[in-house]
Amino acid sequence: MLKYKHMRLDQNKVQRAKKVLNAKTETDALDKALDRVILEDQERLRRKKIVKRITDLRRNLGKMEDDPTLWIHIAREERTLSHDGGG
Repeated sequence: MLKYKHMRLDQNKVQRAKKVLNAKTETDALDKALDRVILEDQERLRRKKIVKRITDLRRNLGKMEDDPTLWIHIAREERTLSHDGGG
């Protein structure tokens, strides 16, 4: 859904965003900037979920051997499963 908005924006920021995002228009620059913010937030939430799963997995495994490579290996398997849609 598109809506017309009237906003007061810092023109220098708009021009810089337009250049950085390789946008042809100011509207395109703002749209791309909003897309980037949304994607960054999704990535932040994804990383947070992975860290929680690793932490939960570590807690559920209890005390580990002195070699931490075992739980790192298990955490990587868990991460792979989450990327493959298994989690």
